[in-house]
Amino acid sequence: MRRRLLALVTAVAIGVGVPIALASPAQAWTGGNVWINFGSWNCPSGGSVVGVYWAVDNYSSGPAEGDWGDNVIYPPVRVGSGAYNTISYQLFCKKWGWYQYQGVVSQRDLTPYQSGLSYTY
Repeated sequence: MRRRLLALVTAVAIGVGVPIALASPAQAWTGGNVWINFGSWNCPSGGSVVGVYWAVDNYSSGPAEGDWGDNVIYPPVRVGSGAYNTISYQLFCKKWGWYQYQGVVSQRDLTPYQSGLSYTY
């Protein structure tokens, strides 16, 4: 009885393993970078974007002090097949040459198929 049960379990294990072994492997993503431009429409009280705090999932993040001086970032992201990224960001805006305030706080999903692409939000 015990031998039959062992033979049955072995046969089932082999039968289940065959389709798994024949399945083609999924293509994996690789690391790359994309350009992300933040438009002035993200500044609800007018002005233009001058600073960005950002992070891409648990994959990468900007400098702790933020990325200042313009409205463009070039974050490391996952690129290619299965490349799903969620970028979280907080923007800072400048108006009247001196007045600076917090702009948009948001998240966007990115699925770049190659490095070097450009996104505008």
